[in-house]
Amino acid sequence: MDLQIQYLLWLQHLREATGGIFDNFFLGVTWLGELMIPLAVISVIYWGINKRAGQLILFTYGITLYVNVFLKMTACIKRPWLLNPSVKPIESALPAADGYSFPSGHTAGAAAVWGSIAYRWWKNRLVRYSMLGIVFLVAFSRNYIGVHTPQDVIVSIVAGIFIILGADKLIDYINKTKNADIIFYAAVMIFTVLLCIYLQIRCNLHMQSYNPLTDNVNPLAMKHGVYSKIAFLAGIFTGWILERRFVNYEVPEGYTRKKAVSIIAGLAVLYLIMKHFCTLLMIFVPSHIAYALLALVCSLFITVIYPWVLKIFHIVN
Repeated sequence: MDLQIQYLLWLQHLREATGGIFDNFFLGVTWLGELMIPLAVISVIYWGINKRAGQLILFTYGITLYVNVFLKMTACIKRPWLLNPSVKPIESALPAADGYSFPSGHTAGAAAVWGSIAYRWWKNRLVRYSMLGIVFLVAFSRNYIGVHTPQDVIVSIVAGIFIILGADKLIDYINKTKNADIIFYAAVMIFTVLLCIYLQIRCNLHMQSYNPLTDNVNPLAMKHGVYSKIAFLAGIFTGWILERRFVNYEVPEGYTRKKAVSIIAGLAVLYLIMKHFCTLLMIFVPSHIAYALLALVCSLFITVIYPWVLKIFHIVN
């Protein structure tokens, strides 16, 4: 850990020596691992480019969420500046760096989305290297701005590689095996329930020794923070099975103006949902429940609701 802290301090010295000239660039890069941009990319691919590729990204993203939540609540590793007060992250990055540090959620998301695109179109050198470049830039940005250690991002990238390879083989198996989709979905829901139970147990154990005066991570707040990730995980696979069983749309090849307009319209609706739906919900329910419901609605909108709309209006098929 000492070497990792020294590395972060070296990057911190670099920021100070250059007068923060690269700060805004890497703060912008880290947004490529945030939720809004990856969801837009997933939607465009799933609705209008290649359904199979979209499924790979969705599967990878969903499984990555599960692994990330499990590891964070199991390892409970503190952020770098809590491990060593000499580490001073960029202040504007702190609001999105709450909770535990290991592994990096931004890097995991980038590996799932951009890494899956690189894997799916591997033969296209431009796509391959640009997508892999984004993954490594996001990983490095988390170190540069001081919110994650190298081990946080390295583990996320390695896990992402294995999850992409496994998800690809899993989809092929499901497509070739009768009722494998139902069995897989049931397994996902069982493991999701088990994850919720596990998080509750871990939270209860940590709350017994939690001291708000000395502990920087509130276990209850951390548990509330992962509700949205679990809801998104459940929504991804619920929408997938519903679309597979009842909608079964196909993406037409080629470009048309109608197709482009439909995708832009879908992205606009998704943006409005993400921007305003949660604010409306918080009038009636606590914020952590509102964010969880928002995540569920967004995942269902991407995977089944909008594909159904596209099919109804004959934009696809």
